[in-house]
Amino acid sequence: MPFPGHFRLSLIQKMIISFALCGICMMAALIYAVTGLGSMHRMEEEIARSDLSAATITITLREMMLTQERYVGKFQILRQAEFHELYDQNAEKFRSELASLQRVYRGKGGDKLVAAYAAYANLTKRVFSGREVDAGAMKQATARVEDLIEQIRVEQKESLANKLKVSDEKEAKTVTRSIGLAFVGVLFAFLVAVYLIYTFASSIGKLQTATHRIAAGDFDHDPGIPPGDEIGTLAQDFTRMAARLKELEQISLDASPLTRLPGNIAIERSISRRLRERQPFAMCYLDLDNFKSYNDRYGYIKASEILRETGELIHNAVKRLHDPEAFVGHIGGDDFVVIVAAELAKSACQTIIQEFDAMVPFFYSDEDRAAGSFEGVDRYGVPRVFPLISMSIAVLVCEPGDYATAAEIATAAAEVKDHVKESSGSNYIIVREAGNYDV
Repeated sequence: MPFPGHFRLSLIQKMIISFALCGICMMAALIYAVTGLGSMHRMEEEIARSDLSAATITITLREMMLTQERYVGKFQILRQAEFHELYDQNAEKFRSELASLQRVYRGKGGDKLVAAYAAYANLTKRVFSGREVDAGAMKQATARVEDLIEQIRVEQKESLANKLKVSDEKEAKTVTRSIGLAFVGVLFAFLVAVYLIYTFASSIGKLQTATHRIAAGDFDHDPGIPPGDEIGTLAQDFTRMAARLKELEQISLDASPLTRLPGNIAIERSISRRLRERQPFAMCYLDLDNFKSYNDRYGYIKASEILRETGELIHNAVKRLHDPEAFVGHIGGDDFVVIVAAELAKSACQTIIQEFDAMVPFFYSDEDRAAGSFEGVDRYGVPRVFPLISMSIAVLVCEPGDYATAAEIATAAAEVKDHVKESSGSNYIIVREAGNYDV
């Protein structure tokens, strides 16, 4: 469904957005993976710093406790002072390890172990001082310390197992989600690529079809590509091109095959456009005088050559006026039309007549050119003398509101042309308003 106002993203915008979304998915996967790895790293550090350390210390404490028991037992039997010294050294190390255990172990068993070992140490102190100690009490104190050490070891072992399990689960989740996000990004990129390729291929196929249809002359064919992106703009250009080609074809079919100048359809369209847009302009109606008599004397080939050269002369003269809106047309026969800006009409008439009068004599024989005329028979069979071909130009300056249609202008120009032809030689009349002539 198109956006309101037929808004569509351009191809560049589509590609930027698609790549941005793919990049976001990839970046999310990377960030999640890095975050998960960081969390697992912290957990592993905690395991190494606390759980593994605590488990190792409990093993050391258990071994030290067994060693202390042996030293106490040997002292009770042998009464040698060296066992007392060895016991004290071991006890000092035991207390140091116990302090280390308290730093990494946060359970309640730590304080109990400290209290239990203190009670055990008091009994051993009495033993080394030579006083009697109840064997049951000694055995119970020793067992209490060993049981607490074992409880802490088992607790740390279970904690380590739980944390390793959590770490494994977190690792699996991190890997799974990271792969999932990456897969979504890749899948999205693939779908976008497929969509873009399909869009390009479909639009290019439509443009190719439109090209073939236009080349075949179907200028009204619609490619059926909605506007908005570059291909839509290109399709609009194709449509405008087809309309222009259709217009040019009509002009070409309407154009004079002799002078290649636009014909009546193009002339009427040019005048009607200016009337519709309410533009002021000068409509110049050009007619060759005595052209039929020349055609009768020299033949249609020479007459056609004059028409061709006259059309080219008029076209080049108007082109030199540098009026981008100027228009030159060939009504047919020896009648031509020039449409220019009103202020250029006089200059156009003077230039055209001057160049035409200089060109025409070269189309006559030396005898006729020297005489400036020739003898012949008019259309009524009456012998008479015909002067060289001349040009009559009737100019109507059309202001907005003066005329309603091209037909009105053509009729008025024909009337003025008849008035111009009353004078001999090449002449022009510019009608700026009723009763106001420039001759």
